[in-house]
Amino acid sequence: MYPEASRAPMATLRQLIACLLMPLILSGCALLRPAEDPVLALDQRIEAQDYNAAWRIAARIDREEASPELRQRLDTLDQDIIRFERIRITRARQLANEGQWAQALSSLDQARQHWAHGYAIPDARADIDQRQLRELLAARSRLLISEADWLLQQQGATNDLERFADPSAASLHQRLTRRRAELADELTMLGEWHTSAGNPALARDTLRAAGRLAPDAPAHPQLAQAEQALASSSREAQQRRNATLQREARARLTRYERSGAMEDLLAARDYIHQHRQRGNLQQESSLVDNLCQERFERDLARGDALYASGDYQGAYRHWSAIAPLMPGDRELEKKLERTRRVLSSLEQLRQP
Repeated sequence: MYPEASRAPMATLRQLIACLLMPLILSGCALLRPAEDPVLALDQRIEAQDYNAAWRIAARIDREEASPELRQRLDTLDQDIIRFERIRITRARQLANEGQWAQALSSLDQARQHWAHGYAIPDARADIDQRQLRELLAARSRLLISEADWLLQQQGATNDLERFADPSAASLHQRLTRRRAELADELTMLGEWHTSAGNPALARDTLRAAGRLAPDAPAHPQLAQAEQALASSSREAQQRRNATLQREARARLTRYERSGAMEDLLAARDYIHQHRQRGNLQQESSLVDNLCQERFERDLARGDALYASGDYQGAYRHWSAIAPLMPGDRELEKKLERTRRVLSSLEQLRQP
């Protein structure tokens, strides 16, 4: 037997045993390492706003077996995540309201790096992205409507190209004609999209522009739908305005009925007369006119009684107060003029 031959298998066996034992040794060393303090670990992740790592730590913790301090940290984590979402979403919406769409979407993408779970941030991003699309298509529609109007204004110049023999004139005429057809198609598609998106005003404008570009084509059925929706919306808005004006008119009448003050009656009459046509206040107008007539006649008679009793100052004050109720009333003007003469004569008699 050769000694070298017997030693080779033994060396190979020792290497195999070492390879098999190494994972067990390493795992044993890992078990011997002290466990990370979950309270400290959560504090560190929360402070760094690494809510993904904090959430993974929290998922391994049994709340029922956790210490009061650890349960407090878990509650703090939940509150911090909610606050983080709210702050980031609010800021993104502010940027979107300012038209800074790229910054708004980027800020939410960065927020996802801190907190990738939950629905609040993805839902907010989808909402802002949809808002961006609506505003982009609205801007595009307005630009294309302007282009359509320009093309229609140049129709005479476009037709004039046909009298030129130069091939470039025919080429330009074809390009303008082709662009007109393409523009009509795109405006039609935008009008259909605006209809589905619930924007009847832009749907109407784009479909009308498409119709002007292609006058021989039948009217798009959604054009009538958009016009009907706008008419209905206008009626509803008018009804809401009328209801608001009527409530205010009735509130002013009620205020006068409770106070009996002349200034409240005049304020009610002025408001109702100002908004009578726009707010459909004919009934309230008739009521306030009757109140003014009744108040005028009552106070006119009261002034007559004061005058008859010799209280010329009292009569004059009474009649002057009701003068705004019936501007230009001849009978009242005569009473005031007569009373002024009487008061003037009395003043002269008092002088030595």
